[in-house]
Amino acid sequence: MDKKLPLYLQSCHHFFKVNFKKNLLAFFSLLFISLSAFSQGPGCPNVYAGEDVELGCGEPCTDLTASFLDTGETTSYEVSSITYDPPFPFTGGTPVSVNTDDIWSDAIQLPFDFCFFGETYTEMVIGSNAVVSFDLANNQPGDFCDWSFDDPIPSPNLFFTTIFGPYMDVDPSVQGSGIINWAVFGESPCRTMVVNFPNIPYFGSACPNLSLTSQIVIYETTNVVEVYVQDRPSGCTWNDGNAVLGIQNQNGTVGYTAPERNTSDWAATNEAWRFTPNGASNVAFSWLDSMGTVIGTDTTINVCPTDQSTTYTAQAVYTNCNGDVITETDEITVTRIGSFTVDLGGDQELCDAESYDITAEITGGDPTDATFLWNTGETTQTITVTTSGTYSVDVTIGTCTISASVVINFNELPLIELGDNIETCFFDPIILDASPSNYDPTDATYEWSLDGVVLAGETNPTLNATQYGVYSVNVSANGCLATDEVTISPQTLNVALGDDFTSCFEIPETLTAEAIDFDPATATFEWSLDGIVIAGETNQTLNITEPGTYVVTATVNSCTATDTIVVGLGNIEVTVNDDFQTCFESQVQLEAMLTVQNPEATYQWSLDGNIIPDETNSTLIITEVGTYTVTATVGTCSASDSVTVSFRDDLEVTLDEDFKTCPNELQILTATTDEEDATFQWFLNGDIIAGETNKTLEFSLETGTFGTQTFEVVISVGGCSGTDSVDVTLYEVGNCIISEGLSPNGDGFNDTLDLTFLNDRTGISKLQIFNRLGTLVFEQNNYTNQWRGQTNDGEDLPTGTYFYVIDLAGNDAVYGSQATGWIYLNQEAN
Repeated sequence: MDKKLPLYLQSCHHFFKVNFKKNLLAFFSLLFISLSAFSQGPGCPNVYAGEDVELGCGEPCTDLTASFLDTGETTSYEVSSITYDPPFPFTGGTPVSVNTDDIWSDAIQLPFDFCFFGETYTEMVIGSNAVVSFDLANNQPGDFCDWSFDDPIPSPNLFFTTIFGPYMDVDPSVQGSGIINWAVFGESPCRTMVVNFPNIPYFGSACPNLSLTSQIVIYETTNVVEVYVQDRPSGCTWNDGNAVLGIQNQNGTVGYTAPERNTSDWAATNEAWRFTPNGASNVAFSWLDSMGTVIGTDTTINVCPTDQSTTYTAQAVYTNCNGDVITETDEITVTRIGSFTVDLGGDQELCDAESYDITAEITGGDPTDATFLWNTGETTQTITVTTSGTYSVDVTIGTCTISASVVINFNELPLIELGDNIETCFFDPIILDASPSNYDPTDATYEWSLDGVVLAGETNPTLNATQYGVYSVNVSANGCLATDEVTISPQTLNVALGDDFTSCFEIPETLTAEAIDFDPATATFEWSLDGIVIAGETNQTLNITEPGTYVVTATVNSCTATDTIVVGLGNIEVTVNDDFQTCFESQVQLEAMLTVQNPEATYQWSLDGNIIPDETNSTLIITEVGTYTVTATVGTCSASDSVTVSFRDDLEVTLDEDFKTCPNELQILTATTDEEDATFQWFLNGDIIAGETNKTLEFSLETGTFGTQTFEVVISVGGCSGTDSVDVTLYEVGNCIISEGLSPNGDGFNDTLDLTFLNDRTGISKLQIFNRLGTLVFEQNNYTNQWRGQTNDGEDLPTGTYFYVIDLAGNDAVYGSQATGWIYLNQEAN
């Protein structure tokens, strides 16, 4: 029987085929880009060396077993059931057979050379009845893809050089069905070509609500074919419900199918099948040692490593039908856990120690699994010894025993004492003695240092010290080293200048260096001011006439004493007004006030750092803003204070919110302010509006006014001002009328039925759109601009004339309480 659409669907089928195929292809091409980063699938070249191995002390050898995907020439195939776990998505690829049925796709370039039944292919076509063929001569792109068949595989009556995935009569032209698509995933040497048949309806009314979802995957290098069937229900009587899942060669004489999946009415849910080439093997397997030398070609190999850790490599070399060679490797590490080590810490020469702990530290083994036997008879991991001698231990883990020994010597530390730290002025020699009390001094060696520097030639038990510093000595006897040190520093002398004070130096001040613990007649004095020595001043007293930091140093033989005094200027304070704001409506006066009034004080005023000539009184009348500073002087003491005077910044004026208006519609702006006696000036887009000096402004925007119009008002009080502005624009809909045309093509013009002006002016309770038959196709409450030519379900309406009914929230001056009319929808503009 002939297969065709019912008459009542034919015109709709033609409409969507002509108008939407191109756009759908573009849409799904974008989806494909977002899915292009998926991982490779399970049919890729691979090799697995197994888990790492640990060998015990009694296990010198072990078997290693690798696994790999073993493929061969495509002269024959093995069919196997695999876990249903589709490695790639069913949707998102490049669409084919969109809104069409029983057709072969355009030629599709394969991303890699693919071998199939002994031949190499670079192109394929996808049949809309769930088949992929490499025979483009008989299954030409765009030609009819036959749906009727009864023969099982193999058969010359079925498509040649084809993957049936599964082949059956499905109809991708049904609206709302899934879209047949293809996609390429992965990277060389294992890219995959994936063909999806997602939710494709069965053909005809005899198969209601039945659909096919399946996926065909072909692999680079291995030439493996996989078919994943998510859902293929049985029970359709059309074409006897026939379906077949398999592959067939170039003349229909050789074919392979999954068990019970040859031509018949069968059902399948979540099952998958792999067709693996199993002709002459195209994979060379080998084991490599750590140097890369081949040590075996069987998947199982016995190794006997001698190192504590040895790495072996499993290698599978695939030779593709186009001559490309791909190498896959995986490593496994064999560790000899029985080869542990024991460390006792090395021989010890101990000084002044009563005991020593020896611990048998184990590397490469667990101490909790070990037994210990010391030559002392002890069996713990750690022993404590108190006498000199050689100590050994046998450590056993499993069948392995390791011995270790260490020599421990207990020696006596030399006892030396240099005494307490010394303060001196070197009136008498200082002798330091480091003779040990528990050794003959001649049996020891000595090394003296001063401030960390070894004193050359000083190797005797005693040392004559002649300068200040830290003296240290190292004394060695019988292998033991003792150290001591003593600090020789100047004897502390004290001199006092008294407490810090201030002065305005009306008369000179006298400083006296009081000697606390020495005779001032035996000392010399040196004075400095602010770090600079005052030449010629060597007496105990000093007359001063200026402020600063004075230091005196008294020297007696090799000792010195120092004191410091800070002499400051007398403290006077002056204050002026706090910072304030003014508009200078009336006279403004500043006044400087001394904390302690002094009639001899003088004043100097300045503005922003510039002295104001002749202004030397305690008051100042000002007429401008800025920072005013006054400096008051009493004798040699002075003080300053400042006040910042600024215009008031709290003048406020407010206008209405930004709004839109219709052309030539009268609008009134009102400036609101709490300021009294304020003056007003209006501006438009920064330009003054001549004569507009009232608190209100009447205006209207002419037709064709472009862009935002900014109206600004400035109020003035004295020297202060305040401002506010409002932005006014014309509604986007020209002349504030309801459009009679709509072209939703995304160009920004007439894309939607924009009634913003009417909603703002009166309010829209509801919009209804009817087609020419009077059927309601769209409805929206509280409407502004939502209709772009779609139904309530979001489907695009066809080009044509539609009618609207607008229920208004109030009584509009133009349209009253309801507006009706027609609008022409032009979808062709897309």
